[in-house]
Amino acid sequence: MQEFTFYLGNRPGALLEIASALAEEKVNIEAVAALTVLDEAVVAMITDAPDRTRKILKRLDVDFEEREALSLSLPHQPGQLATVLDRLAREGINVLSCYFAVEKNLLIFTVDDLARAKAVFRL
Repeated sequence: MQEFTFYLGNRPGALLEIASALAEEKVNIEAVAALTVLDEAVVAMITDAPDRTRKILKRLDVDFEEREALSLSLPHQPGQLATVLDRLAREGINVLSCYFAVEKNLLIFTVDDLARAKAVFRL
């Protein structure tokens, strides 16, 4: 699973342009997180077609970072996110992004030490 992270201008339709281009190429967005910080929109996105997503973002001249993302299915109970974050922190692993996917209770996250995080959660 690949996460694409990029900045967009804070203007109406900025994210629409990306979403429409993906839709035209039949790329499904499986998870997305977006917020505005100091007049810049920050977007993190997982799609079902990383190769096509990469090409589309390049075609639209969007600068992006790409990294492997991990996913965990969590029970729908209080404290589940805290448990995951505690395990990572105890191992000295820094979380770079964290959000839930469209699929119920699927936590998506990226970290600064992928191999160790995979070992911690046996992924």
